[in-house]
Amino acid sequence: METHNTISAKELFGSMSHFAEQSEEAVLSDIALLGSFYQVATAIVAILFIYILVRYFNVFRYLIISAIDKRANNSDIHIYSSEINNIKILTSIVGVVLLSLLMMRLSVLEEVKHLLVPLPYLSVWGIGCATFVAITIVILIERTMLYILGVASEQSKFCNTIWHLKLLNFSTTIVLIAPMLILALLTEGLTSRIALYASFAICSISIVLFIKETFSLFHSQRFSIFHWILYLCALEIFPLSLLLAPIARG
Repeated sequence: METHNTISAKELFGSMSHFAEQSEEAVLSDIALLGSFYQVATAIVAILFIYILVRYFNVFRYLIISAIDKRANNSDIHIYSSEINNIKILTSIVGVVLLSLLMMRLSVLEEVKHLLVPLPYLSVWGIGCATFVAITIVILIERTMLYILGVASEQSKFCNTIWHLKLLNFSTTIVLIAPMLILALLTEGLTSRIALYASFAICSISIVLFIKETFSLFHSQRFSIFHWILYLCALEIFPLSLLLAPIARG
């Protein structure tokens, strides 16, 4: 009568029987090896954000009050105009860098890594740099298109107002989500996920409010709804599709 000896996976494969565990540890070590440069970059952005928040605290308070009470919009706007321009520039820079760091952070997560299949030749830092360049190019393209549209239609003031609203909305959104994004960049597990979900929720609300604001602007200038939809498709949806195209192809 034949006897069958049972051989364990460890005996059959040796040390390789722990391959899955080693892979998980490798992923965690990759997160750690985003490394000191990644942590320093995040810390610098956090310090710059705190500086902006403290330096322009009164302006942020004015913007919040004016958003709640529309009568405050025209009262003191001339006092804060230069500060608002500075805020738009500084927070836009902080926002683009934060989004680039976030893309790096997401690129080492198992749940997200497969979405980046179209970019296998890029390192983690390469993904961050590519994100920074891509967002910057899209911003420049949008500004150029609005400028050309304003000149061609003799509606430069209207187009500049749209650009002002767009940057101001982006700046306000970054101010609201920056603390949670920084938390997501420097933590793992449930804390990081909750911070990301909260950031996405705020961004969704911000997008809805921005769309509503642009509709009100077009309506106040007696443009048809067709022109508003055309604007959304050409200057909002199309640039976003360019950024998401590499992921969608994956």
